[in-house]
Amino acid sequence: MQENAEPPEIEELERTAAWRLRLVDADAGDTESAAAARLLEALADDLHRNDYNALWTELRSIGNWLAESDAISDFADLAADYRARIGVSEHPADGGAYLLGLLAIARFLV
Repeated sequence: MQENAEPPEIEELERTAAWRLRLVDADAGDTESAAAARLLEALADDLHRNDYNALWTELRSIGNWLAESDAISDFADLAADYRARIGVSEHPADGGAYLLGLLAIARFLV
């Protein structure tokens, strides 16, 4: 990965927020998706602004192990499900809490 490349976890938050906003465009009354999009964008912004180095390091380490064990696709699917629930049934307080959620998923697969 390039030095200045954005972590895929942040890109996925931004993509999920964009998906939620498309749902709002299709149905202006979809207040759940509007709130979820705001939370997803706030989490991505927090990850850009704050240093969660220890959490990023742990996530990368477990991610490398998952890739070697062929469980990375299961992790990707479960992480996508987690992001889709953010703002609905999951409400991480900040980027660190989001990373902890991803770590919980990864540890489940180890």
